[in-house]
Amino acid sequence: MSPEETCRLAAELSEKYGDMAVRVAARAIMTYESEGLTHRATLWRALSAILGDIAAHRLDPKGHIVIH
Repeated sequence: MSPEETCRLAAELSEKYGDMAVRVAARAIMTYESEGLTHRATLWRALSAILGDIAAHRLDPKGHIVIH
């Protein structure tokens, strides 16, 4: 999944589920790490970071997203 796709997915999850999406991401990270599925945990960790930025209003999910 590309960074742009990850950002779009986070924006959609945030729009549809709000703060619950952040909690789901945290739970997914713990679950996948405990199962040894590090690739999946890494994806959810990226989603969690973006969801947190959206929730804290540091990132406008409808705006242009720049990845450094």
